[in-house]
Amino acid sequence: MAEVQTEREAGVALLSLMETFEIVVRDAIKISESRIGIDHTGRQNLTLFIFAKLIAHCMSMGTILSHCRRVLKMGGLLDHFSLAALGRTALDASVTTMYISDPNLDRDRWDLRRQIFRLHELFNRKRFLTAAGAEDGTPQLAFFKTYEERKATLRSRVETLATQLGYSPVQIERFLKGQHVFVDGARGAAREAGWDVDAFDFHQAYLSNWVHSHPVSFLRFDDQGISFSHPSDYQLCFCGTVLKITMPYLRNATDRVNLFTGSKEFDKIGNLD
Repeated sequence: MAEVQTEREAGVALLSLMETFEIVVRDAIKISESRIGIDHTGRQNLTLFIFAKLIAHCMSMGTILSHCRRVLKMGGLLDHFSLAALGRTALDASVTTMYISDPNLDRDRWDLRRQIFRLHELFNRKRFLTAAGAEDGTPQLAFFKTYEERKATLRSRVETLATQLGYSPVQIERFLKGQHVFVDGARGAAREAGWDVDAFDFHQAYLSNWVHSHPVSFLRFDDQGISFSHPSDYQLCFCGTVLKITMPYLRNATDRVNLFTGSKEFDKIGNLD
């Protein structure tokens, strides 16, 4: 999908997309900065933080492309690999922003989501601290001293809320493993956001190849003319593809944050204990 233009056309198209991308990012920054100093609920603050993270990813994408005009004339590095990786993280931040700020949630459904977040964080922290050998350290980290108690408390909260909300025993058991971020998975979160789920799935899977250095990102480097000093037609087109993928998600997240934040009144749930 990124091999369709001549190098001259690809460069012109990329520069045009960069201008549009900069406008979309500036719109997001404007909304984010306008919320500084305003009292918000916990859910709104979490939304604003993830949204700021999304903006940071996109600003970093802009930095990678900032010398594109000079590179087109004189040569130089155009790191399409990192651009794709940041585009993938921008998708994740976009769907998480939408998921947290869903205006249709009631208190129990939001509470279940935040407890699942906490359980996932607890389990993953245990996993990497154990792998680092911290569990056997002397003195033992405070994390491990309270881990079992916090695990039991969080799993109890998740199980109680999920049962009250009508989730099946199989679904609840899945939640209790602490491996899920979204109650219905990323596809469910995308569907809830009103997005084309198949398109979202494709975009995540496509860009993941560059995050993980999968064969799609390197096996055809000769055919694609990959160069770290004079970017090929493929690289220019690919950068444009990443921008085109990312922009609609950023726009959606910006629209949601604009409606959901700015006053505590816009979060109908309010603060939870």
